[in-house]
Amino acid sequence: MSTPTDDVRELQDSYRILVQNSDDILTIRDANGRILYTNPSFHRILGHEQKEVVGSTCFDLLHPEDRERTLSSLNELMKRLGGRGAVQCRARHATGSWLVFEIVAYNLLDHPEARGIVVNGREISERQQREVEKDPLMEELKESHDGWSMSSGLLCVCASCKKIQEESGSWRQIEAYIRDRAQVEFSHGLCPECAKLWSPPSQDDE
Repeated sequence: MSTPTDDVRELQDSYRILVQNSDDILTIRDANGRILYTNPSFHRILGHEQKEVVGSTCFDLLHPEDRERTLSSLNELMKRLGGRGAVQCRARHATGSWLVFEIVAYNLLDHPEARGIVVNGREISERQQREVEKDPLMEELKESHDGWSMSSGLLCVCASCKKIQEESGSWRQIEAYIRDRAQVEFSHGLCPECAKLWSPPSQDDE
């Protein structure tokens, strides 16, 4: 029969396995910002060996444009035991390229097990690139929407032919009315209800 001590040890081993195989970089830093521990993902994602980074701060890996903001966030977190902080920054890969990270840190300096700043870094370079590529498309859609000059309020639509009455009082086909107000073209088809109306099934099909 297992003892409480055995159960705790098994739980600790399970957590250790999860940390060792995490897709994110996890580091524990001391009160001076020096790395006490890092999981294997540091090497897998950034290309630097664990033995190279333990004992250092690795602040020199931060992008110059992000360094001051990131270190300021870390310094503020140091003042708040039990606090949480988050920041987005770029870090240099061993090859010299830059990767984008989403950083979440917890001040556990007073925690008996952690006794440090626990930092979780998730690499989001691809997600960031998708967002950058999406921005021009969103702007194009916005411009297209802003280009619509339809009046707000009610539109008078013919109950029979579906023409729209313009502000001048004249009547226009709905396709022409919308085409003048948006960059769209129309194709035509039949909805299922109209298809049944105009092409009823023959007696042979019944």
